[in-house]
Amino acid sequence: MKGTASVFDVQAMCNAAQEIYQTKNTTFDTCNEGLNQAQQLLDETQTEEQISKTMLDVAIGVEMAKHAIVIELEARLAVALAELAAVTPDPIAMAAVGMKIEEIGSQLIPARQEYEEAVRHREALEHRYELAVKCVNLAKERMDTLQMKFEAGKRSIEGITDKGCARLDLAYHDLTQYISRITPEAREGLNRWFNDKPEKNTPVRPNEIRDKLDVNEPITDAILEYLYATDAGFRANVDGYCNEMRAGDQVGAELKIKKQMVGRLCEEIVIRAFKPISTTISTQAKESLPDGRYTKVDMIVYGLTNPLVLGRGEGMGARERGSLAVEVKSGHSSYLYQQLSHLQDQAYGHKGCDASCVICTRDIHDLSFEKENELREKLREAGSPMIGMLPRKDDLDNRCIHFVKGKIKDV
Repeated sequence: MKGTASVFDVQAMCNAAQEIYQTKNTTFDTCNEGLNQAQQLLDETQTEEQISKTMLDVAIGVEMAKHAIVIELEARLAVALAELAAVTPDPIAMAAVGMKIEEIGSQLIPARQEYEEAVRHREALEHRYELAVKCVNLAKERMDTLQMKFEAGKRSIEGITDKGCARLDLAYHDLTQYISRITPEAREGLNRWFNDKPEKNTPVRPNEIRDKLDVNEPITDAILEYLYATDAGFRANVDGYCNEMRAGDQVGAELKIKKQMVGRLCEEIVIRAFKPISTTISTQAKESLPDGRYTKVDMIVYGLTNPLVLGRGEGMGARERGSLAVEVKSGHSSYLYQQLSHLQDQAYGHKGCDASCVICTRDIHDLSFEKENELREKLREAGSPMIGMLPRKDDLDNRCIHFVKGKIKDV
């Protein structure tokens, strides 16, 4: 949509839903094709089994017939041998019986050979039939396994698709409603904030970072609106605050907003501030500490597209293609000072990056000169200098509370 920040490209959400459904249908078609192929293989093996069984039955019949001939000839030979014994020593009778024995023997030898060949043929067909039966069993097993897995997978995909597209529909509705309320000028400002990139090979300096982090109300509202539309967990939390306010517990709801929602907003502001000059940004990476504990790094900016200057002195910048570890803290001055020890531990988890810093709300300036200087110096020594460029905690609290109250009116 022309003039609209790309982060609010609502048509992309419609397109995404269509692509999800198309992917689902393509996956289902692939599953069905696989099942059809498995069924075809099963049909072919069952046909082969039937053919092998018919051939085996014929071979058994032939073997039995050959065996019967052999038995008959052996019986005739036995009778002839008995006759020979009975006519001995009559030479004429013996000669006649001898001719009979010779004739039976000439028939018996090939009959036995044919029978042995029939036995070998039957045994070969038995082996063929056994293999055919095994193939049928394997094909059935494959068919049953594929059917079970495909059906389970299709049910899972169906659920994920329905849930995902329902979320996209909600996001589409929420963002369309939000965009309709803001002016073209505000949209243009959002577009610049979300998407403007510095010129190639141009260093990004502290004043540019400060301007990027000192967000105004339209930008904070846009970030919150986008999170509400696209993040199911964030939406559930906001809806929970709304329900508490409707129930009359406004103080309790506002306290939770200040403790939970503002921190998330600050992290999102920093992520989006550095996104135009990064290749990827990872969040909540675990890093081990020397004493066996671990700390989570709020975010690591990888593949900087421009040289980055955070301030003066060593460790206050990174080269192009370098990395930056960032810890984000929002709170009043007393809270920020109390976090010193914790921030020193977290700074250890930043050592694998080219540069690191702690970005906090401007409440740090409310500390006495001595405490602010102590906080800054100790964190600089730890390797993660503190930069107070985010809006003040009270301002962010009020913006988040105003946003939640607006959601009560929207429902």
